[in-house]
Amino acid sequence: MKVLVADDSPVVRATVASLLASAGIEVVSAEDGVQALQVFYAKRPDLVLMDLRMPRMNGYVACRVIKEDLQVGHVPVLILTAHDSFEDRYWAEKSGADAYLTKERLGDELLGAVRSAEATRALSELSMADVSSRALDQVDVLARVCEILDRKLFEATIVNEIVTMATRAMDLRSTLNEALQLIGRFVPYGLGAITLVRQRVMAVRGSDPWTVTDFEHFRSLSAGHTQQLANVPLTPDELTIWNADPPHGGESQEVSGWPSFFAMPLRSRGAVIAVLTLADRRPGAHSPQDLRNLRMIEHPLAAVIDAAIHHQEMLEQEARLSLSSLYEREV
Repeated sequence: MKVLVADDSPVVRATVASLLASAGIEVVSAEDGVQALQVFYAKRPDLVLMDLRMPRMNGYVACRVIKEDLQVGHVPVLILTAHDSFEDRYWAEKSGADAYLTKERLGDELLGAVRSAEATRALSELSMADVSSRALDQVDVLARVCEILDRKLFEATIVNEIVTMATRAMDLRSTLNEALQLIGRFVPYGLGAITLVRQRVMAVRGSDPWTVTDFEHFRSLSAGHTQQLANVPLTPDELTIWNADPPHGGESQEVSGWPSFFAMPLRSRGAVIAVLTLADRRPGAHSPQDLRNLRMIEHPLAAVIDAAIHHQEMLEQEARLSLSSLYEREV
């Protein structure tokens, strides 16, 4: 096992290195955040012990660079710091750190945390492809930080667009259609749908030409995944279909199927209120980055849809009360 110790204090580095070495653990070290990333990618440690306050680049940023890299993000990063404020703990968690330790806990507690994190890493690495070591100069490190900043701006922009939908006075059908339109701007799909569990409604939108046969296959897949994810009995025939556009042709002569299919439950207040399904004819159409984008919007999208459902129900209730009052006056 190899551990990277990143700390600007030579005394702390030597103390931690001696403690780990006595337990048979190999140690590599770095004295600031930039060097920590260079050593990390060159030496490929199994675990990182990261200080927070370091020159050139702090531990928060260095941790985020590691955790945002899909190839190496499974490597545990344990914060080891003298600071123990609520703010530090909160931001370390949001930076992706796997654990937060103070330097007063050097000793058996630190070794226990390292062993526990290593066991978790070993399990997660079973399905990971081996990644070769690579050298990074300071420009490469800066480029990675800039990529993360741009990535976070991208994510914030998408979430803002989704949340903004809730501020517009739209009916439920329009909200679902706009949500599918927005998703289609950053994730490719041939057919997409949002299925409302309690209402038994499936709003569908297609970006490629599709036929009745294509749709029936898609509806069957969507109903099956909705039944499984929401744990409710549901058949394709029970679904009321809201189409943004009609089929582009008649019956298919050949059923090509949907080799790329993605389903994601949308939860609100602990219950699955809807299921998002996306299908494409191209195998492997949804990249790991696409799936990450979709999971990133799960909660804001669920909140917007839940709000639209309640708004629709209120409008329908007001309409029923108005009709009832009108009827009573006429009688």
